[in-house]
Amino acid sequence: MGVANFGRGLAFSREDEAPAEPTLGVGLGGSFALPISDAMQRRWMEIPMVNPSGESTMLGQWRIVLRRAEEAARGGRFEEAGALASQPDVADHYQLVRFRDRLGLDLISRAARRAEANDAQGAIDDLALAERFAAPPDQLAEARMELADRFAGEVREALALGEPDRALSRIDELVRHKIANPALKALRELAEAWRDAADEARRGEFGRARDLLGRAERLAPTAGAAAVKALAAVRADLAARQKEAAPKVEALYAALADGDWPRALAAAEALVATVPDHPAARRAQTEAWRRVAAISPSQSSPWSPRSPARKPEPGAPAESARPMAESRTDGPSGRFLLWVDAVGGYLACLDDRVVLGRAGAGGEADVPLMGDISRNHAAIVREAGGYRLEPLATTFLNGKSLTEPTPLRNGDIIRLGQTVELEFHQPSPVSATARLAVVSRHRLPMAVDGVLLMAETCIVGPGRQAHVRAPSMADPVVLYRQGGSLWCRSRGDFEVDGRPGSARAPLAFDSGVRGDGFSFSLEPVV
Repeated sequence: MGVANFGRGLAFSREDEAPAEPTLGVGLGGSFALPISDAMQRRWMEIPMVNPSGESTMLGQWRIVLRRAEEAARGGRFEEAGALASQPDVADHYQLVRFRDRLGLDLISRAARRAEANDAQGAIDDLALAERFAAPPDQLAEARMELADRFAGEVREALALGEPDRALSRIDELVRHKIANPALKALRELAEAWRDAADEARRGEFGRARDLLGRAERLAPTAGAAAVKALAAVRADLAARQKEAAPKVEALYAALADGDWPRALAAAEALVATVPDHPAARRAQTEAWRRVAAISPSQSSPWSPRSPARKPEPGAPAESARPMAESRTDGPSGRFLLWVDAVGGYLACLDDRVVLGRAGAGGEADVPLMGDISRNHAAIVREAGGYRLEPLATTFLNGKSLTEPTPLRNGDIIRLGQTVELEFHQPSPVSATARLAVVSRHRLPMAVDGVLLMAETCIVGPGRQAHVRAPSMADPVVLYRQGGSLWCRSRGDFEVDGRPGSARAPLAFDSGVRGDGFSFSLEPVV
């Protein structure tokens, strides 16, 4: 064979010679040899030559792993290279230990290059990987401090824009990745004092806010001239808000002392506009809404039911010039009030998106509610598959807090804020129209019994599938959209604004309808 098998301690002659008796080499260069017994030879033959992967460890498994790790490192696949060099069967080999040391240093170098290229997350990831591969702690700490110096510029920029919360969020993220240095620590103290001053001002604690702002001003030079200027503007705003809030606080407490809840509600809302988290104003607002909502809205409502049917005076001109309920090309839009004799009143909303919110001057909600909720608190959207509820402020559906649009089902309970509750009904399987009933003690500013989310049709009648239940009616009446107008149809004869009709007739937003056993009227909502 011409090659001595030193792994077995066996020696063989050249290929053209007969095999010699197995011997054990002893001394340097095999100066002499001892015969090997058969038992010793069998024991050596039982020693495994391969590891579980099938590659010979005695022939240099570590070399194979090292070569593969080096190839991965040259290709920029440092995580793969480190994983190869950390395999348990070769991890302690001094060549692999040296390789991991070099890999850690290379990762630190690449992190610096990535930081210079504004690849912040890449630099952070490289330093975390270098730590996993036991990079020298001193060099790793130095690299992190240098990276912190770079990120300090981002924090100063946020403070210069008057955004301490954003600055703190960035610092917290860096600390989670062990990126810190004395400069970032000082900036953190500044941002915390600034944020706390703003929080105290929102609660109306202006004295405490001034103290915290003074601490922030003492630390501001570490953030640069722009931050100093921003803090000066904050102090001026603080003084102006305190001056504006003082008479509003007095007005609130005077209204509370008199027990004048409508006035207390107005004073609380005015104070909250200046001091959003003022504790007394918030408590007064909640209590005032509870007290005001308990009063029947009809006592102060600007709307009142009107006579459902009107016959023209003899000789009076016909009212054909009144505008019809026209709107977009796909049908009427907006809102109107539907008053059904002996049944009640309803606010009918025709648009596909209806906003629920707080009632009040300047409010834009389609469904205004007298409660402690936001002006635009939630929206109900009609789509092909039904309805979905979109939370715009704190909103619950069947007791579960919502963070994203959620489909509505018949019987669902919608809660806005902490107290305002509505029940969603979709009684007819052949109509997409739905009904909202206010189940809490809250009310709308108009004296209505519910809200109709009118799609193509609205059924007024005695059946369970009617959107407006009228048990005394013999047959249902259907309001429906046609073209750009609103129409109604009935089996029998009826009158619209005193003019006879048969089967069906168009309506205006102020029409009165009278038929056999029923009458209702429409009223526009301005």
